[in-house]
Amino acid sequence: MDIWQTLRDRLDYASFVPTPVSDVERADLRRRDGNPYTMLKNPTGDRGAGRYLRLDPADVELFELMDGRRSIQEILVAQLERTGVFALDRLARLTAALRANGFFGEEPPVLYEKLAARKAMRDPIVRASLFLRRLVLWDIARWSNADRVVDRVYRLGGWLAFTRIGASLLVGFGLYGLWLWFQEVRDPKLQLVTIDGSYARGILALIVLQVISISVHEAGHALAIRHYKRHVRRFGVAMYYLFPCFYVDSTDMTLGSRGQRIVVSLAGPFAGLTTAAACAVAAAALPGTLAGELAFKAASLFVFQFIFNLLPILELDGYHVLVDAVDAPFLRQRAMWFVRSAALRKLRARARWTREEAGLALFGVAAIVTSLLTLVMSILLWQSRIARAGRELLAGGPAGLAVLALLVLVFVGPLAVAVIARLIGIVRTSVTLATARSRAATAREQGARTAMLGRVRFLAGLPGPTLAALASHLRVERVDAGHTVITAGSVGDRFYLVRSGRLQAVAPDGAVLGEIAPGEGFGELALIDRTPRTATVHALEAAELWSLDSSHFQRWVRDRFEIAARIRADQGQRQALATLPFFRDLEGRELDRIAARVQTRRYEGGEVVIQAGETGGGYYLIREGTADVTLPDGRYVRTLGPGDGFGELALIFGVPRTATVTAKGPLAVGVLGRPDFAALVAASGESMRDFRARTGHYVGAGLGGAVGGA
Repeated sequence: MDIWQTLRDRLDYASFVPTPVSDVERADLRRRDGNPYTMLKNPTGDRGAGRYLRLDPADVELFELMDGRRSIQEILVAQLERTGVFALDRLARLTAALRANGFFGEEPPVLYEKLAARKAMRDPIVRASLFLRRLVLWDIARWSNADRVVDRVYRLGGWLAFTRIGASLLVGFGLYGLWLWFQEVRDPKLQLVTIDGSYARGILALIVLQVISISVHEAGHALAIRHYKRHVRRFGVAMYYLFPCFYVDSTDMTLGSRGQRIVVSLAGPFAGLTTAAACAVAAAALPGTLAGELAFKAASLFVFQFIFNLLPILELDGYHVLVDAVDAPFLRQRAMWFVRSAALRKLRARARWTREEAGLALFGVAAIVTSLLTLVMSILLWQSRIARAGRELLAGGPAGLAVLALLVLVFVGPLAVAVIARLIGIVRTSVTLATARSRAATAREQGARTAMLGRVRFLAGLPGPTLAALASHLRVERVDAGHTVITAGSVGDRFYLVRSGRLQAVAPDGAVLGEIAPGEGFGELALIDRTPRTATVHALEAAELWSLDSSHFQRWVRDRFEIAARIRADQGQRQALATLPFFRDLEGRELDRIAARVQTRRYEGGEVVIQAGETGGGYYLIREGTADVTLPDGRYVRTLGPGDGFGELALIFGVPRTATVTAKGPLAVGVLGRPDFAALVAASGESMRDFRARTGHYVGAGLGGAVGGA
């Protein structure tokens, strides 16, 4: 089989036969509300450490059909016959997740992850963060499935802690040690931070003891995992804040019940409490000695760790106990999101709160308050204790200075980098939002310009990209009331569109030609014919204009024959309308608006244009050809030619036609419909009644009543 056939087989999803590895571990579990779910484990995944996947019941049904014999197509058919659901999308997601976690025998290479990591390393903040993380937690060595070591410790006596008697004794001993430690805290001779009055040595001792306490804590988790016959996924040795410590990976407990996970989470803190009790006993037995002082410091550190680990507000063991107890995954993330967003909206609306919402709000507020208190305590601790230790190290010469620099780098460096990264993130987010708003505003402006250009008659029909290109070259001009935009006799250099405001066109002799309303344009004829301006245009009120310079106008408009011809045709039609008695008394801008609404129709010889007796609804202007006018009884009235119009009575009054008009040969007419005409009259601010009074004495003038009625 060649490589192309292999590729075809691999890429043919329908014929793919999903075959899970033979040793997949499965645990069928239930949530607190009784809903079932299933955890799968691939023991060979991740170099023997194991890979885990959580499935819903619908996913489990599909997984059970993956027997190594059925193809994807056959699995879909079987599921369809069983449940009546065509689960293609669910099956695609499931197979992708299984393959990514190695459940089909091979894991995909982490090529994209490596490329993403290399790309991230270009950021200096990321590089600094990774460097400091290496100083804080340096993974020296780790072993997958470290069950042998844990099992040996468990068999040597660790199992006793998980019997009823052993657990009771350890809890009792821990409580006794806790009481004993409280008694020792009252002794002024025992200092937590200093050794022989030195803060520097005291803090270094606490760091070493902290590493030991972490190791004891992790050992408690490991023994609990072994007790429930689950696996310690990884066991390792790391440098934690420059000191060695041990750690364990408890991911395998996802296959355990909620109760088992709670016990494993509690095992770490209680291991520390037991050790704290032993240290408190040693401190009481060795008063006044260095060993007793160190034992007191160790007991204090273990007690503090026990308390902090059980605080459910912090993402430590107490938090995981709470999450498992109430069965609320991602509790902290959900609570913080709720407090920052939904809670504020509900408070403003004074809406009712559900029990879950109240719990999320309480937890989120407590987490925020705890974080603030921790920050305040850290500042107070720095001022009262750590600053003194720093001064001691500075006084110790170059060696002390080097130690202080290393401590600051390890303990303060990550916080400083995190703060800088957060500030940079805020700046980047602000810039991104501002850019997005600017782009959105530009897009809206571009859309408005394109839409207005599309409504210009001589540009109608141009494709969208052409209109968009034209819109991109428009320049915004704002004029105040009384300001002159163009002057009669000047050279035409720009075409104008009115976005807002009203303007007035005035002839050289002072006659008012009309008003120019929003959405209308002016100045195109001077650019088309390269002639001086024929009118002066000034603003009646503050207006905003969009203008197009002559170079772009010539490129997109003048040099396009069909557009230039359309402009000239519109101008010719306007002039033809102005010669008709019916339109003679109208202003120039009114004629322009009427001409813009006129639509062209063509008729063949002998075809009836309008029929006597039918309902009239428009006015006709002959552009090319001739037509005969006859009365209902067949009598000939006259012949109409180019420039003649008919149908004004129907346009004004909507009366039936009084004559028949028939094309004598090929005929082209411009038609102004009654609805369009009524809209133009309304837009001018005039009523139809007023318009009739102003133009009624022209109806039928010189053409005869029959033709006017037609």
